Amino acid sequence: MKNNKLTFTIFTLLLTIGLYAQGPPGGGGGRGGKGGGQRGGQPDASEILSKLDTNNDEVIDKDEASKDTRGKIAEDFDEIDSNEDSFIDLQELKDSLNNRSGKKKPKKVSAEKIIKEVDDNGDGLLNELEVAVKRKRELTKNFQEIDTNSDNELDLEELKVFYAKDDKPKRKKRD
Repeated sequence: MKNNKLTFTIFTLLLTIGLYAQGPPGGGGGRGGKGGGQRGGQPDASEILSKLDTNNDEVIDKDEASKDTRGKIAEDFDEIDSNEDSFIDLQELKDSLNNRSGKKKPKKVSAEKIIKEVDDNGDGLLNELEVAVKRKRELTKNFQEIDTNSDNELDLEELKVFYAKDDKPKRKKRD
């Protein structure tokens, strides 16, 4: 009985030392000067890339993005992939993080890319169901406004007009 108690005490001591040696959850300590994320904030682009790039090809593909525990990379994959090559590289990640923090203006939305991404039946038009299934909130919210010919479908020209409105700089009101 005394031998079991001693073994348990030694095991507990070793476990405790091991946990403290690892540092805080998420590996916050011991970075050795490497570029890390902001404390309590979002990680930087190089951290995200290194965590998600499981095949070490220096880009994130859709399969790797699907393993993002927060789901934001997979959810926003097509928006982050600004050059539409089906991969997210370090620069695209940096641009995406900068856009989220308000440092850069949002990138221009391509009407062609939206149709390609959302049009499930391949007719070149978007109906409300296709838009809802792909969770395009902005299109869902403004569907009736965008559908200027009232045919209950969005065509390329209607989308171009809608996104062109968003591109125009907003004038500040004078006091």
